Amino acid sequence: MIEFLDLLKLCLAFFVIMPAISVFHEFGHVIAAKILGAKNIKIIIGSGNIIFNSKYIEFRKYYFYYGYCYFENIDDKSKWRNLFIYSGGAICNIMIALLLMYAIKNEMLTSSIFTYQFLYFSLYYIFFALFPMSYPDGNYSDGKIIYHLIKDRDKLIRQHLFQLQYNEKQKKWVLSSEGEKQLEEWKEYDSAYKNSLAMARSKRPSRLEILKEENTQVEIFPRNPI
Repeated sequence: MIEFLDLLKLCLAFFVIMPAISVFHEFGHVIAAKILGAKNIKIIIGSGNIIFNSKYIEFRKYYFYYGYCYFENIDDKSKWRNLFIYSGGAICNIMIALLLMYAIKNEMLTSSIFTYQFLYFSLYYIFFALFPMSYPDGNYSDGKIIYHLIKDRDKLIRQHLFQLQYNEKQKKWVLSSEGEKQLEEWKEYDSAYKNSLAMARSKRPSRLEILKEENTQVEIFPRNPI
């Protein structure tokens, strides 16, 4: 029979331990990316409205659910570098779990409900991070990306190129993909800009080039390991 104390333990697991494991996972990605020279790295913890935001980390309202990070300037075709980065989260979780087990075995730490839950949910997190699957929001698990990289396929992390420019003949703003395929068109620039940003964000990693007269404005939406 489930008792009140069991519910408190469940709350501890979901609202404290799982977010901590998620942070460690994202730091694994960040450390690997940083070692390989990635720039503009940022960790996002949770989903929903932003409650804290800085240059390097962002916390959202539902901090206990989901976690990912952005980074830039790692070549899409750098197979081994990307393999290392996308494996970094699971490697970090595995190392911390092994260190915790070592500390308990050598009586450096006392076994408790906290250590048990941490180890249990670490294994849970590692499994679903490495299981090759697609997520409902269009992202992919680390495992699916790793699988495709091993197979020499960079499609899942290849940067999508979008270009927005004014077509004098049609008198409209036209959004094209890879400089060739026309996707959408608008009469007003504000609508064109807003919708182009939304489309580019939905296709991370992506690059949106806005061609205006002699100037080119660039918006970059980097890839995001989960």
